Amino acid sequence: MRAPLTPPAHPVNAAPVPPKAKGRGMPSTLLHLDPGLPSRVAPRCDTPGHDLVWGFSGWACRPGARLRAAVVTVAGTRFPATGLNTVRLDAEAAQNRHGLTPDLACGFWGLATLPATLPGARAGEALRPVLVLEWTDGTREEWPAGTVAVEEPAAASNDALPHGDAPPGDGPLVAIAMATYNPDPALFRAQVDSIRSQTHERWICLIEDDGSNDAHWRDILEATSDDGRFRPVRNGVNLGFYRNFERALGRVPAEAEFVALADQDDRWAPGRLAALIAAVQGDAVLAFGNMRVVDGTGRVVSETFWPGLDSRHDSLDALLMANAVTGCACLFRASLLRLALPFPALGRIAYHDHWIACCAAAEGRIAYLPQSLGDYVQHGSNSLGYRRRPGLRLAAKLAASLALAPALALAAQSTTTRRRLAGPLHLLVGLPDAELVCRAAFAETLRQRVPPCGDGRDRDDEARRTATATFLPGPHPGRRLLAALVRRGPRGRAFRGVAARLFTGLAIGRLTGLLARLHPPPASHTGSAREQS
Repeated sequence: MRAPLTPPAHPVNAAPVPPKAKGRGMPSTLLHLDPGLPSRVAPRCDTPGHDLVWGFSGWACRPGARLRAAVVTVAGTRFPATGLNTVRLDAEAAQNRHGLTPDLACGFWGLATLPATLPGARAGEALRPVLVLEWTDGTREEWPAGTVAVEEPAAASNDALPHGDAPPGDGPLVAIAMATYNPDPALFRAQVDSIRSQTHERWICLIEDDGSNDAHWRDILEATSDDGRFRPVRNGVNLGFYRNFERALGRVPAEAEFVALADQDDRWAPGRLAALIAAVQGDAVLAFGNMRVVDGTGRVVSETFWPGLDSRHDSLDALLMANAVTGCACLFRASLLRLALPFPALGRIAYHDHWIACCAAAEGRIAYLPQSLGDYVQHGSNSLGYRRRPGLRLAAKLAASLALAPALALAAQSTTTRRRLAGPLHLLVGLPDAELVCRAAFAETLRQRVPPCGDGRDRDDEARRTATATFLPGPHPGRRLLAALVRRGPRGRAFRGVAARLFTGLAIGRLTGLLARLHPPPASHTGSAREQS
């Protein structure tokens, strides 16, 4: 769940691009499209061509008008936005910069599918999706939404290992995918040494550096230069940890039987790989273990990463709602990459381990080892890490927030209140909105890629349909979340907590947007721009 903290990935087409517009007058539109659409997709030789599901999202403002429709068109196919005029609190600063009266209900989001192949297209030909905005004043605009080039399969995924032969030794080959970004030199060397000390010695470590500065990149090279099993590669641009891990997994060679994920600053127990390999037996496709939580100096913060283990890992329904699999503690069959790659394209919130866990739950069984298999280093530069489980305190706060939803929505109409409550409003409204887009993209990708079992396992098919139906685009998302919240079954407290939090955020957001739309559309402003991240 936690990966190296990296700055946001660069937005697509960040420079202002004038749209094609038809309608009355030509007042300027202010548009922000959340980054997330990759500039290229490199398929693996040993995987079938998967279409890329893109969870597009953003916000748009136009003087004297509001959005009537937002549609992404790809290769002649239209994908209308599911969420329209949603609340985007993060738009206010840009609106103020451009002299526009703040309009909270300016967001949109939806799912688009970019095909892996196009009939009659040349090899390497790029897809150029277009965002079409239709406004209540009759204006229709077309904005370029990016360019995605489908490349030839990566050389690292070919039938032969890159950089020489496979490491010697007995047992299956494990490919360790490590993402790095400006790692602490001492902690990074400790992690490298702990990987070297594994009792299972037949491994390679594919280090994908996300554009570290020159000094940190030199540290990475020096720490790994005396062992050919470490294979570092440096990205030319920062991708963000989600896309960076995807890039590392795309380098996994065909000879690898298992894949492990590694952070740049943890410490593995010597028997970690051996224990996880032993746990992936029978129908298990992924195994993960417990971890001891320590700070940067090695002081123990907690003897377990999962106090009470209030999250369930044994069903797709539970994992899609609340992830329980920590990436840096897991190992999975390399065959799972045939389902997982390419990752769904998302612009705000997405975690690589959450997606991989959902893929594993859709394909087979997940095993859990309660013993500690290493130290999880918790420190200030973690992008996400260990937190003590809030339990009933969270439930009480969510219940209070839901009861106060009308008052919170009314208070959010005030600029002063929004400024004072920026943090809580982001947690209550902004974060759940982004998480719903992420889960919708995960659910749609699984729907497209996982075929029916077809071998009498109707119960498995029905369980998968039930899990994905909660988040697939469609009417009444609040009712579906509420149905999931009250649905019977052993899903754990984390499932109920996340479902309640998402439902509460959706309710507050809907009320806030409804009140915002009672005001007239934003007043005219001068200047034109596509807002940059």
